[in-house]
Amino acid sequence: MVLRLGLAVLQTIIIIVIGQLMFGVEILGNWWLLLGLVMLGTLSFISLGFLVASLAKTEEGAMPIVQLIQFPMMFLSGIFFPLEFMPDFMRPVVNALPLTYLGDAFRQVMVDGAPAFPLGVDLLVVTGWLVVCMAVSIRFFRWE
Repeated sequence: MVLRLGLAVLQTIIIIVIGQLMFGVEILGNWWLLLGLVMLGTLSFISLGFLVASLAKTEEGAMPIVQLIQFPMMFLSGIFFPLEFMPDFMRPVVNALPLTYLGDAFRQVMVDGAPAFPLGVDLLVVTGWLVVCMAVSIRFFRWE
């Protein structure tokens, strides 16, 4: 987990530096809060991966499960398309995804974007996903 956290921080720094140098992107928010969000998001999604690994019987069986989770999350979380464009019947799904809240928190911290949720709610939901996924994966993980 420490290796993944280090890689996530390094990747974030590289992306931000390239964004600033090549595209003139400015980070308007607090850099320490941004670093905390990167670490919280990384830990949350690592724990989600552990959850999938703890429930799948084989490594080959885990990959389709990860894709079933990851692919819809990318398109329904407001990362690629604004949440306002989502139909009302999709709102419960959109509001259940951890990436919805992490993306919203990043927008608030990095570019002072209009929040979909208060920052405290974003942090609470992503932390909740971390705690629940880690607890369930600890309960069901087995070495075989």
